[in-house]
Amino acid sequence: MRIVPLLVLALASWSQAATRIASFSPGATRTLTDLGAGEEIVAATRWCPLPAEHPAPRHCDAFAPDMEKLRSTRPELVILPRLANPLWAERCRKAGYRTLVLEPESSASVEADIIAIGEAVGRKPAAKELAAKLGPTHLDAGPGRTVTVIWSGVTAGENSYLAGPLKTLGLRLVPAGGSWNRLDWETLAAANPGLIIWVEESPRDGPVIKSETKRAQLSQVSAVKDVMAVREGAVYVAPSGSEWLPGSGLVSLRARLRDLPR
Repeated sequence: MRIVPLLVLALASWSQAATRIASFSPGATRTLTDLGAGEEIVAATRWCPLPAEHPAPRHCDAFAPDMEKLRSTRPELVILPRLANPLWAERCRKAGYRTLVLEPESSASVEADIIAIGEAVGRKPAAKELAAKLGPTHLDAGPGRTVTVIWSGVTAGENSYLAGPLKTLGLRLVPAGGSWNRLDWETLAAANPGLIIWVEESPRDGPVIKSETKRAQLSQVSAVKDVMAVREGAVYVAPSGSEWLPGSGLVSLRARLRDLPR
């Protein structure tokens, strides 16, 4: 007699798992792929890390959304980035689509996003396991080391999505304030980071490598030529790819950063 209630619960849970997903977030797309739901994506952005042969059209644009194009893909779940227009999210809900808006940015937002995405696609246990990989492990560094991440003219701060995953590696982002701040040489000099990572725009993932070229360039800037990272040659460059996005790609990035010389 207990089989029927259990079956009803199982069917109810299955009905909540999306099988057709429209992703307006490249970071969410990477997370979906890592959770094994890549084949369920029916629409994506042009920046999403999907194979060229993936059949999903790349017409999702959170800043210029098109409802007709979205309808043409018949999604069951729409995933929107945190900066999406709330009115667009409401339109998606009124159109009958389950709509997930990612968490406001914080040092813990990526873990929360991974779990929320996993729950939305019926893969919560796998998502919790994946999110846990962004937390402390026995391999994590002990005493903190200061690091400045420079990306497109801004630096990542203590409230950015990078802060949590880097902190558990013993890497403390400086300058510390806010989430993303305009790059300022005087502020960078005052922070005196022991490590500088310059993220360069690229659609592909790649290694974090020491750059004598970038170090030489920084050495020509009088304000920062004596910064610890410049003086000691701890200046690195990395392609942005999907590993630097707010999603499960940060798990792979942590592995790369863990291998940097201490």
